[in-house]
Amino acid sequence: MGRTPSAPAETDLAVELAQWLRSLRQHAGLTYQQMAHTTPADFSSATLWRAARGTTVPRWPVVEAFVTACGGDLGQAHRMWTAASEQRRLSRSPAPGSRSEPLLRPEFIHTPAQLLQAMRAMQLEAGGLSLRDLEARATSHGVTLLPHSTVGAVLRGERMPSKMLLVHFVEACGASRAPTGVWEDAWERADAYRQWATGNHRQHDDHQLVRAA
Repeated sequence: MGRTPSAPAETDLAVELAQWLRSLRQHAGLTYQQMAHTTPADFSSATLWRAARGTTVPRWPVVEAFVTACGGDLGQAHRMWTAASEQRRLSRSPAPGSRSEPLLRPEFIHTPAQLLQAMRAMQLEAGGLSLRDLEARATSHGVTLLPHSTVGAVLRGERMPSKMLLVHFVEACGASRAPTGVWEDAWERADAYRQWATGNHRQHDDHQLVRAA
């Protein structure tokens, strides 16, 4: 059985959004001043320039104006902006192990980062179970369903769990308030986002290679 591909949860999505915005402007062949004159809202060239720096997540109206001026896909823009905004919000949440970290309900999980947050919070709510305790709770007939090394890599954000590992993790933590199927649905949304983000990143790299050639 092969390893589950690492989740791009640690990728800075604000930087990815900024790179995409810059590529849109380059394709459109516009300067920031030209864009400022054509945006439906009154945004300065400096505001548009800052939106494409990647040091922070710009406000949605700025992104919308930027993409509209360049003739880009607003649907894709909104998906990327939403994901970047959520990642920055989560990065400002209490660190894992903090008693104030909330358990994100599975129906609200759409990204690998959100899934990771929920798993960390479940472990905390279960009394801060150690990786060995989790492994022992999910052992059947001498075979563990939650290898501590694999679970550790998942909780460190180094890889995305398999669907079955997530199910066994939820059961081991005693998080039975939501049916197993709801957590499986959450995993499928997070995995779909992972595949979308990975494909989008590869397309960007391919485009850069074509331009360099």
